[in-house]
Amino acid sequence: MNGATKEELETLLGRGRAKKGMFEGDMVEGELEIGQVAASFKAILPAAQIMQNLISEYNQTLPQLQSF
Repeated sequence: MNGATKEELETLLGRGRAKKGMFEGDMVEGELEIGQVAASFKAILPAAQIMQNLISEYNQTLPQLQSF
């Protein structure tokens, strides 16, 4: 859309879209706000590496959790 009016943008964006997307999981009528955390990423990793890291951190933490 090129040069949308305020009214056109309001219709497109609607009201309560963030709530519908983030809290209700509605990806058709809702929206997600993900830009706020973009600056905190230190690296872009393949999904396999992310899963390996997650499993490794879990295995390191598990003994501490079992001691409670």
